[in-house]
Amino acid sequence: MISNKKESNKALIIFNGTWTFLLIIFALSFSEVITIPMWSQLLILGLIALSGLFFYFGGFFFIQIEVENNKNLLIKHYNLFPIGRKFKAFKIPLHQIYRHEIRSKMAGLFYWLTIYQKMQGGIAKYPPVGLSATNKKNRLKIDQYLSKLEK
Repeated sequence: MISNKKESNKALIIFNGTWTFLLIIFALSFSEVITIPMWSQLLILGLIALSGLFFYFGGFFFIQIEVENNKNLLIKHYNLFPIGRKFKAFKIPLHQIYRHEIRSKMAGLFYWLTIYQKMQGGIAKYPPVGLSATNKKNRLKIDQYLSKLEK
């Protein structure tokens, strides 16, 4: 079994810390504790929105990959964004695994895993799973693990 539990926890801590810090500064900017110009408030508000969008759409997922009963590849995952989190999983019979690919987007800032399965009518492509919360070493481990399962 391969999992990015430690890295996903670290990504959550960084995101939550950044978002909380920006929200506190934004809230304090309306009080008399700190006085900042309105353009700074708008900039902070923009940073709050951008950091949320970055984390939500950037492929920061918890992922767990395992072979179940020597018959199926089981991939469990969910987006780490704290709102609207949905646990998803897909199961592929080992003899039907066609190939996989790990792609980087935005100059290596985001990473996505796509699995392809042999079907009667051709090749099926599963929705990409984000690997942005996974370090390079673990991405390489996932790549090697899935390569061994392909026939």
